[in-house]
Amino acid sequence: MKKIIKPILIIVIILALAGGGLYGGYRYSQSKKTAEVVAVSMYAMDGYWGDSITSYGDVTSDKSQTTYLSSGTEILSVNVQPGDHVNEGDVLMTVKKETQDIKGKELEVEKARQAYVADTVTLERLQNTTPIPEYISSSPDTRTRELLVSKEYRLKVGSTFGEYKEDHLVYEEFYDQSGNLTSTLYYDEKGNSLDETDDSDKINAIVNADHSLFECYDNYETTEVTVGTFYYNAETGEMIGHEGVDGEGNVVERYNAPEGYTPTQLKDKIEEVSNTLKKHDLDLRKKENELEVMKNTNDNGEILAKVSGTVSKVQNKDNYNNTQPFMIVTATDEYYISGSIGEFYLDSVNVGDTVTITSYDTGLTADAVITYISDTPNTDNNNFYSGDGNTNSSNYEFKASFDRSSGIEIGSGVDITITPAGQEDTGLYISTYFVRKDASGNYVMKMGSDNKLEKVYVKVGKSLWGSMIEIKSGVTMDDYLAFPYGNGAVEGMNCKIVDSFAY
Repeated sequence: MKKIIKPILIIVIILALAGGGLYGGYRYSQSKKTAEVVAVSMYAMDGYWGDSITSYGDVTSDKSQTTYLSSGTEILSVNVQPGDHVNEGDVLMTVKKETQDIKGKELEVEKARQAYVADTVTLERLQNTTPIPEYISSSPDTRTRELLVSKEYRLKVGSTFGEYKEDHLVYEEFYDQSGNLTSTLYYDEKGNSLDETDDSDKINAIVNADHSLFECYDNYETTEVTVGTFYYNAETGEMIGHEGVDGEGNVVERYNAPEGYTPTQLKDKIEEVSNTLKKHDLDLRKKENELEVMKNTNDNGEILAKVSGTVSKVQNKDNYNNTQPFMIVTATDEYYISGSIGEFYLDSVNVGDTVTITSYDTGLTADAVITYISDTPNTDNNNFYSGDGNTNSSNYEFKASFDRSSGIEIGSGVDITITPAGQEDTGLYISTYFVRKDASGNYVMKMGSDNKLEKVYVKVGKSLWGSMIEIKSGVTMDDYLAFPYGNGAVEGMNCKIVDSFAY
């Protein structure tokens, strides 16, 4: 007698996964699957040399007077030259008072302030924006199922029906993957299939027969079916969605791709807005200075020295650039810049350290020495940004001094770069998405000596930039790792070495 596969109970396990709507599955047929693995050496680094801190500010002096002239101001006379010594109250220059439009300048200052505030709000919003994944990987949601393919109806032992003998096949029903009946095939007493046209009387006799005469046997087939796709953040391994399909390939659970900025896009956008903010900051300061000069010009059009010192700069009154200071008087040869550093750098930046400054306008660079670091946080974060993007840190103001002989003038906007000492480090750092955690600790899915995937617990250290993590033990540069989700999370699977994962 033909071997019959007895009916079995299929138990569907529903998994309550984060994000909702995801459902679990059936046991994996591990021998039919492979896990892709990549060389650790391609996704790791064996050292860390520290970050540079980037800030910006403008050049000042303990006692100085910077004079910007608004466009349209008519100069009548200039009474000093570079190198001249002046005393407080001396007349530096004379302008035509009627050419100073104070009301118009006040409007310019207000417009400049609005632009500055708008950039500040935009930057704050961007700094508090959670980026979408840089890369999204996917893996098929496959299940091993026992599918009903047919039902056989045979004459029961001890029963009679026409010329059929006991256990002879009388008719058979066929089903699709969704369990729907697709066709029925009828047989004569010799086991030959009946034709619906020529043998309609025999077929009708079977259809109208007492079906208690027949024993039903279910035939199952073990097969692997794709019931959807899992989507992951390829850097962290976090599952971000699932799309499910039915047996006909129709989508029954929709995956909506995340919208927003990726980390790279967000970083570029923050840098773009930061640069715009710097320009608007300097423009506002310049216009405020021009307004102050106008208000401090006496009725005779005279602009007086407010400090005693040396004239370090004077432009040609007949051909001057109103985007630059027309005149600068300083009481000292030492210039200062102010910037901010995050609290997580306070232990590695000290008074006496050297910073590098670069002028926006001229590109000139100079070394400045930190002379002061505040011990209380400030509330203005606008002149601090750092490569790690930590927006939850408090910022602390610092000052650094440099000699005016560098050629960078008072009032100039500068970029400030600090490289903290003592950040150099050795060790193995791998992408965070290789590491998962369970109740026993952190682990990776690694190719073993037998080319089978195995779960290996690792000891981890510090995290860098949110995308790399230090591995203190459990993994070496010579190992191969799998993406520890989907097929890559199943121990015992055969491993296939690839150059990179397909995102």
